[in-house]
Amino acid sequence: MCEMERRRIGVEAEMRLDDVQALERRTKLKQRDGDVAIVILLVADTRGNGALLAQHREALRATFPFDGRAVLAAIERARAPHANGIVVL
Repeated sequence: MCEMERRRIGVEAEMRLDDVQALERRTKLKQRDGDVAIVILLVADTRGNGALLAQHREALRATFPFDGRAVLAAIERARAPHANGIVVL
């Protein structure tokens, strides 16, 4: 957890994605219960994760509207992203 521009930002890291609905539920609960404004989901850059993200990206967009470029661009400018996002590393 960190803070940028007086906004709490949570970071979740996933090595292996499998159940995207459970991931969304878990993220929303942590965001609500932890009073976190923004959640950045870090996902390991693997073939399996890439395939799952490609298959479910549009469904995940409601919870994680920003893609990696937008998230990283905001952070590079020392700004909090305006919304949750997914960064593949």
